[in-house]
Amino acid sequence: MTGEQRPADPAQWLRAHRTVPDPQVRLLCFPHAGAGPGVYRPWAEDMPSYAELWAARYPGREDRLAHPFATSLGELADDLTAAVAAGLGRDVPLALFGHSMGAVIAHEVAVRLENSHDFRPVLLAVSAREGPLQVDHAGLHLLDDDALVARTRGMGIQPNADAYADPELRELLLPVLRDDCRLLETHPTSPVTRVRAPVLAFAGRSDPASPAALMSSWAEATSGAFRLLEMPGDHFYLFSHTKDLLSELIPALSREARR
Repeated sequence: MTGEQRPADPAQWLRAHRTVPDPQVRLLCFPHAGAGPGVYRPWAEDMPSYAELWAARYPGREDRLAHPFATSLGELADDLTAAVAAGLGRDVPLALFGHSMGAVIAHEVAVRLENSHDFRPVLLAVSAREGPLQVDHAGLHLLDDDALVARTRGMGIQPNADAYADPELRELLLPVLRDDCRLLETHPTSPVTRVRAPVLAFAGRSDPASPAALMSSWAEATSGAFRLLEMPGDHFYLFSHTKDLLSELIPALSREARR
């Protein structure tokens, strides 16, 4: 963690999928490897009337396609933290949710918000990614294109699996997936800074990459409360079972906001 104070334009780094006039809670979501903020857009339909939905905008994808990739996961977390601190007011309780790679980034942002901005999220929710001390540096970003596609498909962690069969889409998506693997695989895992925010971890029951046994290691990443929930589905259960996930996540966020 660098904790560097960096200027960042909130409009460039954060996308509002749902805002309300008088929000009681805000949920900021961090996409998985190879994905952009648009993957969380459908969630807006299932959000309660009092909640806002935001998503992190990583460079190099969707409408930030022309922006260069981050040099490190730490740099990415620095920029996102600065944008959150500047763009999301502390008057509304904020929860962070990160899926797969997004879980690691969400944790890094939570650490920076607490330590450098005195801004404590009321909840850190992590999904489908083992805890910071357990990250496996598998060398995926060093594989050739065919091997990277085959390996991530075999691991059950390949986003947009059908899209990789289309040559034009594959050419567009593969550099993003490769670079996200680089960010994860070159990110130091120790020492891990514990957050004060409570951590709620989610694991897909049929997820071969991040089963509940590995997700339990997130208990080491907080000095607060920890809870682990298993959800129906595989690594990408959050899209096939969105309502199931939000039925646990939103009440947990609301409870923590009232404390």
